Parts: sequence; C-alpha cells; structure tokens
Amino acid sequence: MKHNVGETRRRLLAFLGASPLSLASIRGEAQPPTQLKLSTYFVLSGAKSAGRLFAAKVAANSAGTIRVSIDTVVLTLPFQMISKASALANYYASEFASIEPVLGLSALPMLTATLDEADTLARIARPYYSSALAGHGQILLATEPWQPAALWSTSPIRSNTDLKGIPFALASDFAQQMGWKRTFIRLGAREASYSDAELVLSSGHDGYLKFTQEFAYLIDTFFAVPLKFLTASREVFDALTEVQRHVLVETGRDTELALWKLNRELLDRKHQDITARGVVVAQPPADVLATLRKAAEPDIQSWIHSMGADGTTILADFRRAIARE
Repeated sequence: MKHNVGETRRRLLAFLGASPLSLASIRGEAQPPTQLKLSTYFVLSGAKSAGRLFAAKVAANSAGTIRVSIDTVVLTLPFQMISKASALANYYASEFASIEPVLGLSALPMLTATLDEADTLARIARPYYSSALAGHGQILLATEPWQPAALWSTSPIRSNTDLKGIPFALASDFAQQMGWKRTFIRLGAREASYSDAELVLSSGHDGYLKFTQEFAYLIDTFFAVPLKFLTASREVFDALTEVQRHVLVETGRDTELALWKLNRELLDRKHQDITARGVVVAQPPADVLATLRKAAEPDIQSWIHSMGADGTTILADFRRAIARE
C-alpha cells in the first residue's frame, strides 16, 4: 500500500529513535543539511567503496544540503527490516534469493561470459529487481558487479578429462551458500578440503594475492558475476523533498555507471598483476566451457522454475540481446 508524504512523516516520527532521517530534515528545509545513514552489510573494509563514492557524489550534487554517513554492520536483521534500519543500504543481492528468487539471478553459474554481458543482464532484470524490492519497502538506486568468480588450478585444464576426479574446493562461505559446487560435482570433480584441492573456485571478492602463491593457473571462466545493490528506504525517500529525491535517483545512476567502469578497469589491472606474479591467465578450452555450461544448466532451470513466466522471459530477453542460444 502506498503512503502519502504526511503519513510517511508521522510514521517516521513514531520510530525516531531508530530513524535514519534527522528530525531537522523532517520538520522542513530550514535546518539543512539532511542527514541520511547508509548501512553497508559487508565484513570486508574495501566493500565500502561504493558507499563512499555515492556519499561523495550526493554531497556534491546536492551542494551540501544532503549528507550521507556510512555505517558498516553485520547483516543480522531480516531482509524485510532493512528499509526500517537505515535510509540507504548496500548489500549482496543474491544473499536474499531465498526470499526473492529474482535476487539470485546474477549468482547463477555460467550465465554471463563478460562484464558487458553481466551489465546487459542487470539492465534487462532491473524492472524485476525493482518490483521485488518494492515489496520490502526499498527503491533500487544502483547495481555494482563483483569481480567475476574464477577457477584457480595447480595444473593446466586442457580438456574435460582434466576435470574428472580432480580434488576441488570452494574458497568462501558465499560460494558454498550459492551452491556453486554442484556444477563441479556434475562434472566429475572430487570435493576436497582447501588444503588438498588442485582446483579452487574463488567467489570474486577473495584476496587473489594468496591464490597467486598457491596456484599456477587462473582459468578465466566468468563463472558468475553476483551483484551488489544500493537501495533507499521508500518511507524515507517519500519524506524527502522532490529536489532531494531527484538528487538521490540521479546520483544513483551516476554512481552505477562509475562502479561498472571501475570494475572493468579493475579486472584488467588484476589480470596484469596476476600475470606479473608468474601465474598464467588462461581462457578455458571450448569443450571445457561448453561442459561447464551444460553442468550449470540444472541450476539455471531450477531458478526459472522458481520464477515462473518471469524467469523464462528474463533469460530469453538476455540470450536474445547477446545473440547466444
């Protein structure tokens, strides 16, 4: 149910102790700047870069009349309460796929092959993301890609036979949560501990310098490019002036463009750094790539089933856009 501005302000005042919008800004624009809190639900310190960029751009675009403070917190509250906890939020979208299946789209294995394709998928899915978030009192302001999840190996992967029985491990709890090991089990890889693994899947945010000390090859599969979301609380957003709302929306778009550009540049620099440390950055052979996609298909089909007609439409539109059957 939609609320008018007056009702929203009354509700905000009712929980002022936890409100992310200052009393001064609620009472009017006579006491700027408006203070907005951005909660970043990340453990890694570097993950706050998107929030810092957004905050700086908001201050500049609003001529200092809106200030965004950043609070890094561990995600313990229910997804439905994120819009109540702060004015703005930054989090990994796919962590909430069990609540809204569409949020798991970007974490599906072997769906995109480049950051450009991941960008195309994000744009096609954006109306569906926005619709799902609206049901939880959030407005999508910006998306940001992770660095693509990739394979690290102790020896070259020249064909499918090299994957049969190879000791395999996931490098993070997130990769485990996304169920990414299923693809490799279907390929015939043998699940092992990290210390015994000869093939490891990184989740995209893992420290790659550690892997350069332990593995000789990076197989650039673009296994998945999960998205981070930057959202605004609908209640807080509606309580702002029209000019302030415009600033947040436009700044979100500007920040999104900058983040995608930055991550493209970062991927190039990362590959150069890895190569300089003696690790071979290799493209997977065609038969290996095809086999990985085939092994990932059951998870893609399961997601389509969870989404119904919308899932079929999203993937059909995406595959048509990238001209891949």
